[in-house]
Amino acid sequence: MYETPSLEVISTIIYLVLVFASVILSVMGSMIILRLLTHRQIDVKEEIVYNRNVGIALVLSSFIWTIGRMCLESIKPIMNVWYSTLASGFTLKSGLSFAGGILGAMLNALIIGALTVFLSLKILMIINKNIDEWQEIKRGNMAVAIVISITVIVVGMFFESIISYIVTSIFRF
Repeated sequence: MYETPSLEVISTIIYLVLVFASVILSVMGSMIILRLLTHRQIDVKEEIVYNRNVGIALVLSSFIWTIGRMCLESIKPIMNVWYSTLASGFTLKSGLSFAGGILGAMLNALIIGALTVFLSLKILMIINKNIDEWQEIKRGNMAVAIVISITVIVVGMFFESIISYIVTSIFRF
């Protein structure tokens, strides 16, 4: 495959769009997951903006980090397919297939990231069944917020390493 300036520009634009989509998915997905996990007892905006609750901000940040990493890992196989598709010729059919694969891969990353966050917290909460973690965080207990955040990030790191393999094997662009 020969690199041309226009190919490099198009590839860079596609990559930036995918990264921007990852950021949006990470933030929106994290907000939704936090609302679901707390059974809508915690108003995230109120806690962070008005009450300046650092614990909620820390937990939300760990969710964003974990889901963001999942989304970024799904971009690697997408970009590899982009280059190989261009090398073999680009048709309308391959373009539509590629676009569908992108949507599927990003949705896959969001779902796996959400499940990772959800399952890691559920396991932690089963282990600590005598503690209402969300009420502790709402009261400002930073120790609980740190434990939850680190748990989510570490479990996410384990799953992050397999995302590109899942994307490559499920989605045939």
